[in-house]
Amino acid sequence: MKSEMEGRLRVILALFVGSFAVLAARLFYLQVIQGEKLRTVAEANRTQIVFERAPRGLILDRNSAVLADNRPTFVVIFTPLNLKREILAEVIRRLSKILGLSEEELAKRLKPAIRHSSMVRLMDRASRHIAFALAEQKPNLPGVSVVIEMQRRYPQNGLAAHVLGFLGQVSQEEKGGGYRPNALVGKMGLEKNYDKVLRGEDGGMRLEVDASGRSLKILDSEEPSVGYEIRTTLDLKVQQAAEEGLKECGKSGAVVAMDPRNGDILAIASAPGFDPNAFVYIRGEENAEDYSAGSLLIDPEEPLFNRAIQGRYPPGSIFKIIDTVVALESKKVDILETNYCPGYYRLSGAVPKTFLCWKKEGHRSVALLDGLVNSCNVYFYKLGLKLGPDAIESLARQFGLGSRTGIEIKGEDEGLIPGRGMFKTNKRSWYDGDTLNMAIGQGTILFTPLQAAQMASVVASRGKVYRPHLVKEVRYPTGEIFSRAKTELMREVRLTPGTWDFMDQAMTQVVERGTGQSCKIPGVAVGGKTGTAQNPHGKDHAWFVAFAPVENPTIAVSVLIEHGVHGATAAAPIARKVLLAALPAAGTASAANMAKPSVSGEFSGD
Repeated sequence: MKSEMEGRLRVILALFVGSFAVLAARLFYLQVIQGEKLRTVAEANRTQIVFERAPRGLILDRNSAVLADNRPTFVVIFTPLNLKREILAEVIRRLSKILGLSEEELAKRLKPAIRHSSMVRLMDRASRHIAFALAEQKPNLPGVSVVIEMQRRYPQNGLAAHVLGFLGQVSQEEKGGGYRPNALVGKMGLEKNYDKVLRGEDGGMRLEVDASGRSLKILDSEEPSVGYEIRTTLDLKVQQAAEEGLKECGKSGAVVAMDPRNGDILAIASAPGFDPNAFVYIRGEENAEDYSAGSLLIDPEEPLFNRAIQGRYPPGSIFKIIDTVVALESKKVDILETNYCPGYYRLSGAVPKTFLCWKKEGHRSVALLDGLVNSCNVYFYKLGLKLGPDAIESLARQFGLGSRTGIEIKGEDEGLIPGRGMFKTNKRSWYDGDTLNMAIGQGTILFTPLQAAQMASVVASRGKVYRPHLVKEVRYPTGEIFSRAKTELMREVRLTPGTWDFMDQAMTQVVERGTGQSCKIPGVAVGGKTGTAQNPHGKDHAWFVAFAPVENPTIAVSVLIEHGVHGATAAAPIARKVLLAALPAAGTASAANMAKPSVSGEFSGD
């Protein structure tokens, strides 16, 4: 009996010791091996982190006019706190009534945040009414908070939109660049190219919360730091004139204005345009239906397409500027020798072909000066054959044509300057007909409006090819200079002074008595050239390039109007409007005397 009792005691003791050993081992595992991890989880369960976006740096024009700034807004945020199912359901029910969203929609938005234990933004730009209602209900809304953030604003609305760009949520590919989930980053223009200096550093608070997720106190906080300020080369008045001119015309097109003395871009306009504020409004906020970022992406007129740097078009007769310079430098051409223009040129060969002049009855006898002033195609057909395509291609490339200018915003097209070498690479032969087309800016030759402005700038500066640039300087938030852009002279086209004198005279006469008279400004010498680019897909495109004042140019302009038909009527009046905005001495010219851009009506010129 005694031995039986002892046996039972031994079993009980063994079970006790074994249980104690298991418990000790479990405690060792939890406290020592998993201790740090469990402490982290416990800490996370009693704390809540609320991030605050940094205000982006300002973007200004050259005279400190504000192009992009920030304004304070209420943002509704939810941070998951391992809430019980019934508490979460009650939070959703209360939020639904305050935010005006269905419970199903709210649950759908909260689901990823709960699954990944990450913060979610429920509403940007919430109204004061919503913010105050949430504040009143705060004890009943664990995990919900309202913060005041500075959100991007473009006070000029759509002005210079293609230069400024817009913001969007960080993509999966961009997240490796140090961005938080749901961060807003630059998606286009200067906002994209200078995102790292504009975005600043986010701040936030770490809050202590109770078991129900209610805030108890702020454990620590860090103020967001504002981004750097960018001062552009743009001139707000010139930019406004460019965009108003395009709007009056009512066609798609582009305007570029630059300073021929240093490459400063004074204006870049592309039509149709868009309002970058449309991209600031995030789903779920009030009045979001008033904005149509989504529709911009699928609009067949492509308002997000920057025609100034991405569009490529045959230059038409503005390319005769290049022909003329080659002729002046060539020993093959007597500039006083006349060519007869009957309104066409017949190219002989196995299959004879007729090339037309824009003036059906012809210009009769013309020399180089009047050939350019009146844009006689036949004169330039003959001139092109005499000069040859190699000399024309060579000078065009010296002017920077056929290659990207290197402007700071992405997406620039390089255009195309054809030549025998390119044709040979593509296993094609170069014929005299190709030379005739090249001489009048047709065939396979293509310009961007930015390249056209640069060509005019090279003539205005007597051969200096500057890299076009949009940013003058970047400043710290305190105002000190962080970096300042340097004028970059890429190359110099060295020609005889007489060549530049002739170009000044000829392009001035284009405006005074030739095809560019609708760009005439009383008291200001303007040099210009019209162009009409043949378009096999519809009405011809219209070009005009100009610079002024001729004696000391401070601005060069290019205007391209898609399907504008004639450069003289559709493009030149817009160039005049831009010049008037840029030239203080031209301020006396009344708006009443300004020609309106037109794509119809009678016309004499190309």
